[in-house]
Amino acid sequence: MYTGPELIKLLENQHQRRGNSDLFRRGTFTLHWRSKVGSFPHPDVETMVSAGEPCGAWRIANGRPEDKRQLDANLDKMLELPLNGYIPGSSIRGIVRKWAMERPSIRRQMLELLGCQERNVIQAGKIEFLDAWPSEATKLVLDIVNPQQKFQVYHEGQGTPLSLYTLGNGKDSVAVTVAIRGIPGKVSSQDVETIWQWVQQALSVYGIGSRTAAGYGCIKAPENFQASRELRQAENGCTSKTFEFTLYSQGCAGPDREKQEFRPSHWRGWLRSWILRFLLGVMSKDRAEATLWELMGTLEPNTRIGCVQIRMTPTETWGERSDNSPYFYIWKGELQITAPSEILNKIILPIIRFAVSVGGVGRGWRRPLHIFHMNNGRASSRGSLLIMKHQVRNPEGKWERKSFGLPLNSERWTSAYENWLTAVRSQWADRIDVNANRLLASEVFSPHTCAIYAVPGPEANPVDENNFEWLETNAIETRGEGMHLIYEPNYKRNPDVGGNAANSNPHCSWVSIRRINIPSKEIDADCQEIVCLFLGGQSPQSNHIRSRFLQDLQRMTGLVHLFGVRS
Repeated sequence: MYTGPELIKLLENQHQRRGNSDLFRRGTFTLHWRSKVGSFPHPDVETMVSAGEPCGAWRIANGRPEDKRQLDANLDKMLELPLNGYIPGSSIRGIVRKWAMERPSIRRQMLELLGCQERNVIQAGKIEFLDAWPSEATKLVLDIVNPQQKFQVYHEGQGTPLSLYTLGNGKDSVAVTVAIRGIPGKVSSQDVETIWQWVQQALSVYGIGSRTAAGYGCIKAPENFQASRELRQAENGCTSKTFEFTLYSQGCAGPDREKQEFRPSHWRGWLRSWILRFLLGVMSKDRAEATLWELMGTLEPNTRIGCVQIRMTPTETWGERSDNSPYFYIWKGELQITAPSEILNKIILPIIRFAVSVGGVGRGWRRPLHIFHMNNGRASSRGSLLIMKHQVRNPEGKWERKSFGLPLNSERWTSAYENWLTAVRSQWADRIDVNANRLLASEVFSPHTCAIYAVPGPEANPVDENNFEWLETNAIETRGEGMHLIYEPNYKRNPDVGGNAANSNPHCSWVSIRRINIPSKEIDADCQEIVCLFLGGQSPQSNHIRSRFLQDLQRMTGLVHLFGVRS
């Protein structure tokens, strides 16, 4: 642990004694979220790679992931590895090379300073990259990947959690010292300063390690770093949108089921699933999945890098428990989505606007945060409440924070969807077929395959969003009309509509319900619930259980149709 940081100090002192301190640069970077480092003790399977490289498919043996990938075995044996983690200098150099290679204006300069191999000629680099060690000894800890797409969208069964190891525990930030030095006589101080600017910009843009597009390895440059105008303009037409989020949740478990965690892969899976739902509404299944891979990347069957990247930055309120029981948990932070400008503004952000309007994120996202009594009579929290805000200019030209979502106006929902469809037609005209999946037994988001209504209740918000506690502990009073309907005996735990969270054979619900703090105009209630039903290939006029749910929904007093099927 102490050898790496001490080496950096000794080399810096050496440069000072020799009078070439201007050839040495170092700074403290902050790792905000886990950096994926691979699978120990099997470095032949995966090791830390450049953020610019695909990390490869999960290896399969005998029809299932290899035993070394099994979560329970690794959890029992090695929740924490007997190793102190660090970031290899070769990884940092690889990220800088990848970043510079995508920018034609600086590519030749990068090859001259960092070295290259062309045919049989090898040109050595003139800048050395040192290993970056945390300021405090940091063990490598277990994390998981839990594939959800087939379960969430296609209702084809739950995925098996797969294990991996990371630098960082997902809660505490990690300070690391990054340093480079120029070889005396081969480079100038200006060359070293240029590369140091690249290092700070490349790490800030890409992150460190693998799975960086999924939010892992999010790293921040030193506080005094200000990217030059040339560097900012070099990001290849991509733009970013930053949201402030607050999530009130029943809890999200990581590798240790007793420990509550919230991770960027929750956002990644949430965004992937919603993009797929929308694409299935306008393309065949094969084309929708291929388009999803272009946007979000894929490991199997063929590794591909997507063009959409997410980053999550926690704030001080992270995983705090409510003041009264049944306990729920609070997570606050920033979510940043980066993609090519046209893709982000016209395709991704409209999908996100719909997604945050009809549900939450993470465990229990299809239900509003409410109180549920289990079979043993014990009260428990269920569901989630997601609040997303963004910065917008008001009519006076000043910036202010506003909720990111859709109003309770059917015309706005319809126009938002039609504008999105127009953008998709413009981007992928040869792939469009709006009738392809009307009968597909999966969650397809389109005006013909889902129905969205606002219904009254509960009478008041049961959650104190400022003091993190229940204001209402009567389970019935924490639910609106949508929740009362889904909990009726013929719908509750019915796999064909209400879902079933039982461990033996879990099914996710075909209905998502979100609570909003907007009073009903016809019923004396301070809140309403937005109910989104996916018909899953069933006709609204059929005798299927989901069609009967729709009919019961449409009989409610104070109902407001927002989008999709009416009858």
